[in-house]
Amino acid sequence: MRITDHAAARAVLSDPSCLPPPVPSGAPFGTLAWLRSQVSRFTSGAEHAERRALVEECLSALDPSALRSAAATRAARGAEIMEIPAGVLGEALGIDDTGALVRAVDAAATGYLSGEGTPEADAAVATLLGLVGPAGDVPRAVARITVLLQAHGATTGLLRNAVARLAGESAPATAGQLLLETLRRDPPLLVTKRVDAHGAPIEIDLVAANDGHDEHLTFGHGVRPCPGAEHAMAIATGVLETIMELR
Repeated sequence: MRITDHAAARAVLSDPSCLPPPVPSGAPFGTLAWLRSQVSRFTSGAEHAERRALVEECLSALDPSALRSAAATRAARGAEIMEIPAGVLGEALGIDDTGALVRAVDAAATGYLSGEGTPEADAAVATLLGLVGPAGDVPRAVARITVLLQAHGATTGLLRNAVARLAGESAPATAGQLLLETLRRDPPLLVTKRVDAHGAPIEIDLVAANDGHDEHLTFGHGVRPCPGAEHAMAIATGVLETIMELR
């Protein structure tokens, strides 16, 4: 079933019986398939709550205003957009080699949502486990990797789409307005998936569901809203404000 109606999409996202499609378990430690089986995004119930709490713990130590400033600084220095979110977050997390971190995040992100693994993605996950810390605390390391991968995919995609909209004649005048328009009309993730209580797949078309509504669903809604929305917006705003000032 494909949902395009805003109210129907909200109802599905608010229904605790509608769960993300499950991922296989039992993959070798340190591979992309193993990582997907360990993150909060693809789990439900008590397991999801425990893993999400660790992600929220990680995010609570990161000041959005500081992330915004750091993102602006990197953008002003001419850093590539795709490098900024993971680089800023890595620095805030105290990771020394942010260059290696960004490269590993980029490689691991290629199959994070789809589950399409490659030797390069597996090697990147192993690298990330060695970079992010804390040593010996795999659940918290996974939470940090979760934050980095989600930021790389979603925040970088949001920025790329927002910058593309800047070329239009009717582009909004402020970074905040531009981001909101992009989140509604050109989100980095076009479809979000659930499985209902009977095992039937559900696809929510975010562009269609957002159409004509001030409240977008791009950061989720209901029982599983994105825990890092404020941080993503801070980084994206810092980058866009700098780009718009330099135009």
